Amino acid sequence: MPSRLPLVPVAAVHGRSLPRSPVSAIYLHIPFCASRCIYCDFYSTTLRNKAPQYVEALIREMDERKSFLRTPVRTIYFGGGTPSQLGPAHIAALLRALSSRFDLSHCEEITLEANPEDFIDGTWPLPSPSQPSMAASSSPLFAPFVPVAAKFGCQASPSQPSMSASSSPYAGGLEGVSITRLSLGVQSLVDSELRLLHRRHNAAHVRQAVHLLRDAGITNLSLDLMYGLPTQTLESWEYSIDEVLKLRPQHISAYNLSVEPGTRLHTLVQKGELTPCDDETCLQMAALLRTKLKAAGFEQYEISNYALPGFHSRHNSSYWVPTPYLGLGPGAHSYDGHNRRSWNAPDVEAYLRGDRVEESETLTDLDLYNERVMLGLRTAHGIDLHDLESALPQSCSLITLRPTIDSLLHRNLLQLRHNRISLTTSGLSLADEVIRELMFV
Repeated sequence: MPSRLPLVPVAAVHGRSLPRSPVSAIYLHIPFCASRCIYCDFYSTTLRNKAPQYVEALIREMDERKSFLRTPVRTIYFGGGTPSQLGPAHIAALLRALSSRFDLSHCEEITLEANPEDFIDGTWPLPSPSQPSMAASSSPLFAPFVPVAAKFGCQASPSQPSMSASSSPYAGGLEGVSITRLSLGVQSLVDSELRLLHRRHNAAHVRQAVHLLRDAGITNLSLDLMYGLPTQTLESWEYSIDEVLKLRPQHISAYNLSVEPGTRLHTLVQKGELTPCDDETCLQMAALLRTKLKAAGFEQYEISNYALPGFHSRHNSSYWVPTPYLGLGPGAHSYDGHNRRSWNAPDVEAYLRGDRVEESETLTDLDLYNERVMLGLRTAHGIDLHDLESALPQSCSLITLRPTIDSLLHRNLLQLRHNRISLTTSGLSLADEVIRELMFV
């Protein structure tokens, strides 16, 4: 739509310091959800009984595309959907399959997205009776995944508490799977707001899940929040922030709710049954978030992402530089690190049959420049002006852009430091407008 120890030099994460990334990333899309939230427009399905077949289909795609990445894999990310709708044995099987098909010798971060309730009720899909148990199979495919880069302190090691099945069925099942980072979809700590969003958990479930994960040895935890919800107030938003900080996560992602066509939320707004939060209140919520998280020691390293020092999401950071990434699963996107982007058709039934349909596009110089502006200015590190000039299409020059840059500097929407432009605090509130002014259409 991304938390590491030790922290690599910022220049290696942001900006175009590397013309071609020496590492790559893998994203696995897990489309299963127990139910659909009213705001979500990501590709998902409630056919979670298909989990075992889906794991086999993902491994089939790995075989088809194992030559796509030509550099070692630095990060792996299970996103969705709800990846925790797969059982721990499924996750282990996928990691084992990846390790036998890709170079994971430089893998530093493995993230699993999850929902709080999955760590409490333990009702993830299991193999059907007609299939052998993944956990018990003697096949190498289902053997425990062996960590490939234990040098980063978030992985299980003798110095860290080991996961215990007694603390949580799901967390206990992750023992030995080598998930280094867990991203929990909290969204709010106000029960009425969670009900509005059709989330399956409540605030008590969040606190319980975090407690279970801590007991199980999870030391790198990211919590997702949403603001700008219908009925949400500044007071209820402040309460959610304060309660999340009490849970002491290492990373917080906070997203301004958008009303996307095709969602249940869009229908309710169109019917007048829900009123979106107004822009001014959303800006106040974003400002309140920045103030509170800064006071708590968090760094805002990207518009929607905050981390304690050393815990930035390495995977998410790979999307903001020309890092090759392979997306596996229906609806997943891939990028070759140069100028070609491809994606799988969002059709899980066809995918399960082996009828994977892949589409692609070749990015023009103008496309690449616009993406460089859009992605670079989302980060706190911004864009180096020399890199910006080198990214310009041949028909353009930095001289053409200079009046626009000067105007944005004068309006205190951009700042210039060490030949890098980045958004100011005021600019963060008008990020889309600033980015549009620097793009060529």
